[in-house]
Amino acid sequence: MAQHDIDATDIISRRSITSLISVHSAPVRDGLPDPPMKLGQDIIIEIPPTSAADDEAFVAALVEIINAAYTETEGDIFKPGYLRTSGQDIATLLRSSELAVASQHTSSGGRIPLGCISIQKLGETRAELGLFAVVAELRGNGLGRDLLEFAEQHCLSELGDSGAVVTQLNVLFPKHFEHPFKIRLQKWYMKLGYQIVRHRDFLLDYPQLAPLLTGPTEYRMLEKKLV
Repeated sequence: MAQHDIDATDIISRRSITSLISVHSAPVRDGLPDPPMKLGQDIIIEIPPTSAADDEAFVAALVEIINAAYTETEGDIFKPGYLRTSGQDIATLLRSSELAVASQHTSSGGRIPLGCISIQKLGETRAELGLFAVVAELRGNGLGRDLLEFAEQHCLSELGDSGAVVTQLNVLFPKHFEHPFKIRLQKWYMKLGYQIVRHRDFLLDYPQLAPLLTGPTEYRMLEKKLV
């Protein structure tokens, strides 16, 4: 499915999010989360403990962030009413430690989600990134880049022993009109080292979604070899 991140023209002050002060390194094992990437003001990026899947408010907040972001950036690709994900989908990813989340941690030990990216292993040296979303108020300030960096570092720590690691992601492009956001997004990924390796008709892989599309759509697979 398609991924998206920030609109590069939507710049706001970084405010509570400061420069990176520590980097994740250890992989998830035995249901334990990676050491978090700390961004300041109690905002961190981590793979939450699997118990987060049972926190209904946490799951619902992530669903809202993802669906709001995808509706905003793909609302003209899909017909009204289409939702990118569900609570069941997100809970499944959390239970399998396949979702990295940027959160603000509260003094009471709670988490307020600010963004996320899924990380799903496809093979011994390959992983797919998806469900890339950031709350509207924080788009354009670098949080999306930090999430992507965390996901890539996680892939290196999980898969690096097997050889060169490749991350891939897919970006939806309508074929019946020009989509400025998708063009900017593709340029953003390519600036960060991703290259287009395939164009494919979206309906070949997701024919069940045909009634929900506004017109012909393709997805472009982008890859990056991590070092």
